[in-house]
Amino acid sequence: MKDENRYVLGESESEHSRLRDQSVVFDPLTKQLHIEAGITEGMSVLDIGTGAGDVAVIAADLVGPDGHVLAVDRNPEALEGARSRLGHRREIEFAEADLCTLDLDEDFDAIVGRAVLMHLRSPVEVVERLGRHLRPGGLLVMHELDVAQVWASADTPLLEHVRELILQTFASIGIHSRMGRDLFAAYRSAGLPDPHLTLSAPVGGGAEAPSFGWVNALAALLPYLEQQGIVTGDELGIDSLTQRLTDELDAEDATLLGPLMYGAYCTVG
Repeated sequence: MKDENRYVLGESESEHSRLRDQSVVFDPLTKQLHIEAGITEGMSVLDIGTGAGDVAVIAADLVGPDGHVLAVDRNPEALEGARSRLGHRREIEFAEADLCTLDLDEDFDAIVGRAVLMHLRSPVEVVERLGRHLRPGGLLVMHELDVAQVWASADTPLLEHVRELILQTFASIGIHSRMGRDLFAAYRSAGLPDPHLTLSAPVGGGAEAPSFGWVNALAALLPYLEQQGIVTGDELGIDSLTQRLTDELDAEDATLLGPLMYGAYCTVG
């Protein structure tokens, strides 16, 4: 059983670098969600599971110099890396906190998170706890993935291999591969108002196919795959996998989807 408090993809610098690479694709989608939800100047915002701090930056850009963002993570190494990288952002404060026992001395105008709930064994309990840290009229804004959808308009051997490795590993280590789809039910189960939902995804064909995103996700799983004796990076040809995947899809004139990004937001109290 997965430790509900543990980010199972690891906390190494390479993982933080991978998350920063991932943010290039996801950040515009998350910013759009935050704007639609109503995060604006002067707000106080809690960013949960901040990791490399990318979502905290999005929130800080929206709340401006008169606002404040508290970015929390349970891992001190992740926080140290984020502080080192973002120490110049005076709107952002970093603190160590475990979401499953979160009990802060302040309430917030908004609470945000991206791809955090999918790593928790009891996401509904965490959503319920987060709702208690909102001021009356506060916003709960979650952005979660669905990686189990149909990925492409054509089935190709290499894509199917990558897909199988990712989905089977997510299931083995307890990552909720359809958390985005289940956000609506999670809000309801936590006793919150029905959330507004959004849906967006990276998409493209040819040279613009988002192959890198899937290879990026697979790279995060490699330590587990190698430890279990399933496959090695050399066997996958991980360094050339993005190009080979793109070429294979391009030969089929295929459209490739990245993970579906479900947004959910509601006003609490």
